[in-house]
Amino acid sequence: MAGAAISGPITDRILRVVEPIIYGRRHITHIILILLTAFFAFQTTRLQPDAGWLKSVPLNHPYMQKFREYYRDFGGANSVLFALIQKDGDIYNEHFMDQLQQATDDVFFTPGVDRARVMSLFTPNVNYVENVEGGLAGATVIPPDYKPTPEVLEKVRSNVAKAQVIGRLVTNDQRGAMIMAELLEVDPRTGEKLDYREVGGYLEKLRAKYEKDGITVHIIGFAKIVDDMTNASLEVAGFFGLTLIITGLLLWAYCGSWKLGIIPLGSSIVAVIWEMGLLRSFGYGLDPFAILVPFLILAVSVSHGVQYVNSWVDEVHAGRNSYDASLETFRRLAIAGTIALATDVAGFATIYLIEIQIIREMSINAVLGGLAIIIANKMFVPIWLTMIRLKDVNAFIERQNKRDAVLDKLWWRMSGVTRTPVAATVLIICAVIAGWAFWAKEDLKIGDALKGVPELRPDSRFNQDFNAITDNFQIAVDIFKVIAESKPNGCIDYQLMNQIDRFTWQMENTAGVQSTLSLQTFAKLVYQGLSEGRLNALVLPRNHFALAQATALVPTSTGLLNDDCDALAVYMFTKDHRAETISHIVDEVKKFNAENRADFFARATDVTPEYCDTKYDTFQQLKRANAEVFALAEDSAQDPEKLRQAQEQRNALQSKYDEMSHDCPVNFALATGNVGVMAATNEVVKAEEGQIVLWVYAVILVLLWLSFRNWRAIVCVVLPLALVSELGYGVMATLDIGMKVATLPVLALAVGIGVDYGIYVYGVMAGALDEGKPLRQAYYETLRGTGKAVIFTGLTLGASVLTWLMSELQFQIDMGKLLLFMFTANMLGAIFVLPSIAAFLHRTPEAGESHLAHIRPEP
Repeated sequence: MAGAAISGPITDRILRVVEPIIYGRRHITHIILILLTAFFAFQTTRLQPDAGWLKSVPLNHPYMQKFREYYRDFGGANSVLFALIQKDGDIYNEHFMDQLQQATDDVFFTPGVDRARVMSLFTPNVNYVENVEGGLAGATVIPPDYKPTPEVLEKVRSNVAKAQVIGRLVTNDQRGAMIMAELLEVDPRTGEKLDYREVGGYLEKLRAKYEKDGITVHIIGFAKIVDDMTNASLEVAGFFGLTLIITGLLLWAYCGSWKLGIIPLGSSIVAVIWEMGLLRSFGYGLDPFAILVPFLILAVSVSHGVQYVNSWVDEVHAGRNSYDASLETFRRLAIAGTIALATDVAGFATIYLIEIQIIREMSINAVLGGLAIIIANKMFVPIWLTMIRLKDVNAFIERQNKRDAVLDKLWWRMSGVTRTPVAATVLIICAVIAGWAFWAKEDLKIGDALKGVPELRPDSRFNQDFNAITDNFQIAVDIFKVIAESKPNGCIDYQLMNQIDRFTWQMENTAGVQSTLSLQTFAKLVYQGLSEGRLNALVLPRNHFALAQATALVPTSTGLLNDDCDALAVYMFTKDHRAETISHIVDEVKKFNAENRADFFARATDVTPEYCDTKYDTFQQLKRANAEVFALAEDSAQDPEKLRQAQEQRNALQSKYDEMSHDCPVNFALATGNVGVMAATNEVVKAEEGQIVLWVYAVILVLLWLSFRNWRAIVCVVLPLALVSELGYGVMATLDIGMKVATLPVLALAVGIGVDYGIYVYGVMAGALDEGKPLRQAYYETLRGTGKAVIFTGLTLGASVLTWLMSELQFQIDMGKLLLFMFTANMLGAIFVLPSIAAFLHRTPEAGESHLAHIRPEP
């Protein structure tokens, strides 16, 4: 049986220690396990959804470090867009403007909103500038003494045109208006992490409040994504229940007894309870992206439970009572099954190496689930099987024999895969399929492969809102920001400003960029206004004082410059956030940065690249020192001596920087904005994905070697796994499923199922070979027992994830498709590919038909 190939003195010593605990004192052990299960069930009821924006991004990536460095100056990427659009007429009427004003006030008081970064026609940070006699004049778009009279509304219409916000805060056809806001990660009211469900619920109340009288409301942003995903995740409980029903019915049909069928199902439920309870006990919540894990734990647990019950039935057929059958099954399968689960756990643990918090939490979740399966399957199941009492054992055995007699013909035909010609054909087919997978993998996208928000269905309300906003506003909702770093007061240095202006023009003409916005955009307009509107004055003035005048009218509240004007934000509104769009823009930014730097040093006579690198590093150190001094000065509890030392260090850095007076090229630093965050995430996924898969397989190889001490076993188990993993990439590319945070763990976690299949199938087959049986006979006997259970498990798990295709969550649908493929393909790999490989590695003489006649089933 499965344990035949995994035996020895160490195994015997382990069994001598464990058996008395499980069997000798099984009633006490059972009570303790039940009490622990009750405790974890209570903990499970306290488990809360735990979604966070920062959890889903790689905080240690250079882009994210730059993002956090300039967060206070240029904002973040956690924005909310709240658009009101009329079905008929323009916005310049009393009713719409009244609704927009009230909605602005309500958005201003959204939980966790950064009130300094709320923007609409009614906020004081939206201004216009116009050319008047004697110079320029400007004011807020909505007059301070606003009253909805026809005259004032016409003035608002004029101010909107002057402010050049059509397409940004007002729809292109002026039928609607936008309210923009940014959210903080920490709720300033409570000092705790922002509750996105509360934010989403609040925004939905605003939708219900204002979506009437011919006005439609469209809301997008990370908070709404999380809220919609969390609400849709509630249906996951229904899918889980449906999965249990489907699995239970199939187990009942397979085992021929509801008592036996409920054992693997019950142990799987216990494993999930322990997993969720342990997760809560360690202080974690359940992220919507981690809904895969409980299903995976259920799947792995069912797989092991079916093997255990299947072996127990064989022992009952051999004439043993329930207790002895359970004990003998435990001796055969406990070590093999535990090693398989340890392999799973080790594979789950390797995912922790990815430096994205949400994936690390998923790894911890899966590891805890794997440990829970060991308890449920290696302790609960053996104890329960000792308690099983079949009403009529002889009748049960007779029913099993009749069913087996029918299936034996199928198993015999399938065992023919061990014959050399058939095995060669199977391997040739595998080689062709692998070739297709390598070819298709080239089209696999890192990141999102489709427009909109791929976590939700294309017809979801969020994606409908997304389409409505992108169709009616000129700006894109996907923003990529590059920080142009120069020197203090760099805004009045023409050479530096010209470099940024050229960069802005270059990026505006880059494929994938819809439009750009920078300080230079407004400085040119101001200079043109100061020059009496001359067409040829729409340029950056070279004169130091004229440039200072042109930039002075642009406040820092626009998010285009910081207080010291040593860093400017260049906004790029991208056409979408698909992987190829983002990677192309990143490449173009890096290309311009390198070319601009090379061109600068080719013309410079007084500086070198080393000089500028030193100056840049010194300036970064100076900014960090200033931040430290500010923090210490604000903290009255700090030691004055520590503050004095920090000030001295800051002053020394300031002196060093002041001595470096020569100009250097502008550094175009990546990246902020929501697309900048996606770029960082995509780069981490691309860099880590291959390494993680290698680590998973390295762990599997080590544990397989420790289990079997046989290179043939490793090849037979791992090659089908590797083939299925490679096919998984091809399937993802074909189905337009991008490799990203939500899908990255799926292939790695699903490998655990394949390992279980392979270990059980090879273990039984190798045990029969060790007894001197021909390969076909060994595999035929494997199919009659373990192989039958593997096929049933693969089909059952595949059927259970079919329910995911009805989900409101697109990423759950995508994961369901992947898992359906992985469960089925791993089963087929273990049943057909593994024995085909064994046919060439285990060169036993092929027994003739006469030698196999005694085992061949009657036709």
